[in-house]
Amino acid sequence: MKTATVSLVHPILFVFDFSSQAFSVPEYDPASAVSANGNGLSIQAVSEVDGEVTVRLTSAIPSAVGAEAHEVFAGSSSRRVAVVTSENEKLLEADLASTIAQVRVMVDDSEFPADIWVEAC
Repeated sequence: MKTATVSLVHPILFVFDFSSQAFSVPEYDPASAVSANGNGLSIQAVSEVDGEVTVRLTSAIPSAVGAEAHEVFAGSSSRRVAVVTSENEKLLEADLASTIAQVRVMVDDSEFPADIWVEAC
């Protein structure tokens, strides 16, 4: 498991293949913590004035987390999965053996998440 704790000026994180030139920002959906399109996700988070955000990139979210957190996305992605800030700073990255990655996102709070889990396998 890879972990990063950051203060976000712009309270959003992106999940996509950082090596790809095809990423486009998903259309914002204020009713959801996650917005998605064919090549990536955006995950809203708390801003730096409200505290830090901890994001974890893992091959399996522990069952104890699943019992407490909210699943806000389940889908697929390319085999390279990166968590990136709005300033294009890559926080975490995984290069998976499979061609297509199954991705699941869970958050501690579906409106203002400060603890974000990204599962890629």
